Amino acid sequence: MNKYIVILSLFLTSTIFAQTKKNIIEETFDKIKSNTKIDKNDSTCFNLTQKMYDEVLQNEISEFQKSTIEEINEFQKSRKSKNTYLFTALMFYQEIITKSAEQKVVKPELQRDIINYLEKEFLYVYNRIPTIIYVYKVETLNLLEDKTELKKYIDEGLKNYPNSIPLKYYSYKFLNVQTYKEDLMKLNKKHWLINIEE
Repeated sequence: MNKYIVILSLFLTSTIFAQTKKNIIEETFDKIKSNTKIDKNDSTCFNLTQKMYDEVLQNEISEFQKSTIEEINEFQKSRKSKNTYLFTALMFYQEIITKSAEQKVVKPELQRDIINYLEKEFLYVYNRIPTIIYVYKVETLNLLEDKTELKKYIDEGLKNYPNSIPLKYYSYKFLNVQTYKEDLMKLNKKHWLINIEE
């Protein structure tokens, strides 16, 4: 009897360990995080992330302003910057999707791990998720063909950011919600996403 209890105990311990073991993305960015100044009251990183979204995804023309590029460079270089590990992870994600597009090789599992990490950590630091994370998570869930989670994140994203053009676009593109299509064609006809569609 004792032998079985020991075996069961070992099994449960190894199962729990397997479930709590971090993936390589978490391990890597947690190391970066440990060398980062964390400040839950410093909104610079969050605001910069939102500015990126506004200029590249929400605007009619997808383009950074020169001042934003300078602001990003200054934020990344300055030793006074707080919560920089979030921005580092976001830039790594950008690099992954850029290379995937160039090489025409998608890496949905890697994208999912990075986005899940970013989502968790933005909630930890700011108790909210920037719009760009919702957009990237929706794109990743679409690659993984997970319609249930896809709908959940589009709905949640639009609840928090009801004017998000990319989320409205993905709602009709991926979930066939025609209301948003009509809305976008009427109000946001010049947006670059809509022009790709046409």
